[in-house]
Amino acid sequence: MKKNTSDDMPEKEVNRAAKILMQMAKSITCTSFNHGERSKESRNVNSLEAIHPCNEEIRACFRKEEALRRGGKPLKRIRHHDILKSNRPTHFSLHCLVRDAAARLPGGVGTRDDVCVLARYSQFIVEEISDSQLSKDVKGGLNRLHYEDDPCVKYDRRRLQWIYPHRDRQESDFEGDST
Repeated sequence: MKKNTSDDMPEKEVNRAAKILMQMAKSITCTSFNHGERSKESRNVNSLEAIHPCNEEIRACFRKEEALRRGGKPLKRIRHHDILKSNRPTHFSLHCLVRDAAARLPGGVGTRDDVCVLARYSQFIVEEISDSQLSKDVKGGLNRLHYEDDPCVKYDRRRLQWIYPHRDRQESDFEGDST
């Protein structure tokens, strides 16, 4: 039996998966923790337990949306990264991968390991890449994003967690952003 991929998934199923994603984003499991509560939880429990694996339908929907988000001006030269597929769109970079993963952190807060788990859902990542290599590259991506003029991630040294402060922004807030 052939599995549906994001490219051959019927539009009706994509819409259904998108609704499920929206419900999950609004559900108690993803947003019930405020920043302080999530920080306490992750110190007591392995933070990876907060990131729930998604089913194939949701992953396919995410991948379709991921491909649609890659607009903007193409890069003059694609920078090679061992963790990214060579046939990816010219717009997709390590920054895109890390930013997309950080944006999907439950409650907008999580550890680098949480970001790595969410980064693995990308269709543009090499599936065979080791966890240590992914972690190393995600660390570099988080650090570079952290020092941008309008950083989309911030590191809380006291709680040892990354925060995605753009959670409440609307799409129109990013219209001038080419990345």
